[in-house]
Amino acid sequence: MEQRGTDHSTAGLSAERIARNDAIFRNANEGISEAAEALEMDRVPFICECADPACREIVQLSMQEYRRIREDPRLFLNVPGHEASAQGWGQVVENNGRYVVVAKIGPAGEVAEQLEGEPDPANAAVEAGEPYGRNEKG
Repeated sequence: MEQRGTDHSTAGLSAERIARNDAIFRNANEGISEAAEALEMDRVPFICECADPACREIVQLSMQEYRRIREDPRLFLNVPGHEASAQGWGQVVENNGRYVVVAKIGPAGEVAEQLEGEPDPANAAVEAGEPYGRNEKG
């Protein structure tokens, strides 16, 4: 069985594709968040927002934890270890053992900001100055 959320599972993806994949999962989590608030749940099962399009791992967070992450459009919730799927376009800014928070950097961060609030992040138009491939620095 192939591992999900690894640098191998997203090899060759551009910064834009990585940001779009993360935004797609974040969009799904927004729907989960709305339902959880209506049900007044203590712990909510959120989907890992890593760049691997096949990842379906779940992370339990309180609504307060989730809202704090969502304050910044460059921040994404990941299962520990899945930050590797960002291919160098993400940086861990928090690791509490249950989950990590990854900040998208460079062009992936710019795309993540542009996709904030888009109902269809997979197809939304973004302005990318040039096609960005894998980050050779990371």
